[in-house]
Formats: sequence, C-alpha cells, structure tokens
Amino acid sequence: MDRGAHKVGGGSDAVNAWGEPREPNPVAWIIAVRAAQVGGAAGVVLAAFATAYPPSVIVPLAVAGGIAVAGGLSAYYARTFNPRATFAGIPLVVRLPESAGNSVALTFDDGPHPGTTPRLLDTLLANNARATFFVVGERASQYPELVRRIAREGHTVGVHGLRHRTMVLQSAGEIARDLGEAVKRIEDAAGGSLPRPLLLRPPYGFKTGTLARTARRLGFVIVAWSLDPRDYDPTDGEVLAAKIEARLIPGDIVLLHERPESPAAADALQHILEECREKKLYPVGLIAVADLLHHPPAQATEG
Repeated sequence: MDRGAHKVGGGSDAVNAWGEPREPNPVAWIIAVRAAQVGGAAGVVLAAFATAYPPSVIVPLAVAGGIAVAGGLSAYYARTFNPRATFAGIPLVVRLPESAGNSVALTFDDGPHPGTTPRLLDTLLANNARATFFVVGERASQYPELVRRIAREGHTVGVHGLRHRTMVLQSAGEIARDLGEAVKRIEDAAGGSLPRPLLLRPPYGFKTGTLARTARRLGFVIVAWSLDPRDYDPTDGEVLAAKIEARLIPGDIVLLHERPESPAAADALQHILEECREKKLYPVGLIAVADLLHHPPAQATEG
C-alpha cells in the first residue's frame, strides 16, 4: 500500500523515491474506468431500446437505469476500496488469532529502499523483534541485498505486487502472471524460496473477487490489517508512535509504510517497540503464526 506519489527533495516531480514514474491516483482511475465500462454498456442498451419505444418510455427507463447503475457502482466501489472486504467466502487475515496470545504484527509495505529498510532492520535487531515486510517485486530486484537481509534476520517477507499498481483492473491471467513474476523476483533477491504459505497484501489493500480467487488458487493468503495509523498522511515519528500506542492491543496487525521522503515509521519504531515491552506485547513475523491463520492450497506459484 502506498497512498500517494513520493517526492524526494531535489528530485524530479516525474519519479518517486524508487526512481519509478509516478503512479496515477488509483481511486480516481478505478472509478473512471469502471464508470466508463458500465455507463457505456448501459448507453448501448438504452440506444437499442430507443429504436423501439417512444420517449415517454425511454426517459423513465433512463432515470431508473441511471439510479440502478449508480447504486451498483457505489456498492462495488465500497467493497473494492474496503481493506476488510471479503469475496467468495475466501478468508482474509485482518487480525492475529486469539491463540497467538499477546503477539502483535508490525507490517511494512512498499519497500525495500536503502533510505528506510536498514533503519527499520537496525531497530528491530537492537530490540530482538520481528516484523513482516510486504515487498514490491520490481523494488526487490533493485535492492536485492536488502531483501536478503530481511530474510536473514528472521523477518517474514510477503508480496506487495510486482509493481506498485492496483490489481483491481487486471484479468485473472494478468494477476497470475504478475504475482508469479513478483514471487520469482523476490525469491531471486532473497536467495531462496519464500516460506509457505505466501502472504499477499495487494497495493492499497484494494481487492476484487477475481483477485481473491486467483490469489487463493496460487496459494496466497491475503493479509489486511486491524490498525491503520495513517502514516501516509503528513506526520512525524512522535505523533505516529503516540497514535499507535494509544490503540495497540494483542492480536493487532499494524499497517506501516516505507516512505523515504517522510520516514515517520522508521522514526517511530523504537518508541513503538518500547511500548510493546511495557504492555508485554510480542512483535512477531506473520509466518510465525501462519499455521494458526488458515491452510491454503499447497501449490504456491504458477505462470
């Protein structure tokens, strides 16, 4: 997940902190595409009716159809953009199970990056804590040594897509190809196979039934979160740590980000870990409790 485009001091407005082209606003893009697709189909149907019925029939039909289309699209958007929405009865991990006791899971999306990942790893190592890093495939290829260090130091490595783009508008085949390539790149960077089950956090947390079914078929567990302190909004480490400390309870999965241009999560991590010690909470990597989450298919990658 990465709520906004990155701007590095002195850098070009055309690229983010990873040197990638800035991504379009994902919410606006999905809404525009789906509205055009559904609206276009509805327009074709109404045009066909217009050849057979008078305006007195077509106008009320157009109004009713517009209301129905708007309502249907609104419901679709509400589910797609809700990180806790489930599809087709496929399990979604939002919290650790009660059997995990006083464990919590700190998760970091969007990396790796040399401006943030080493700081996070140094702090975790100094505090003997574990975390989960949801890694972008293309960024793993860019900084393989950081992925190797994440794995070597006992943290869980999850998948955050091949590139940081929403998968909502992709077909099942496109999703399968991208996830397969993402796993390959991350495993190449890590120097070995990722532990199973594979963990997936889709960029932005946006999902559809197609994504959920394809991910399950490929052996992924989709992971959301229970605590979002909104570190993607303008903030600093002290404020971010205070927000988390006020809400953190056993079983929480905490959403954090690697944001090189505004590293609030890296600044806050020491304070968060100190609070965990005070509350007798134990930060663990998600793979440490994976067997308590649910049991996905054995086949892990494809395509």
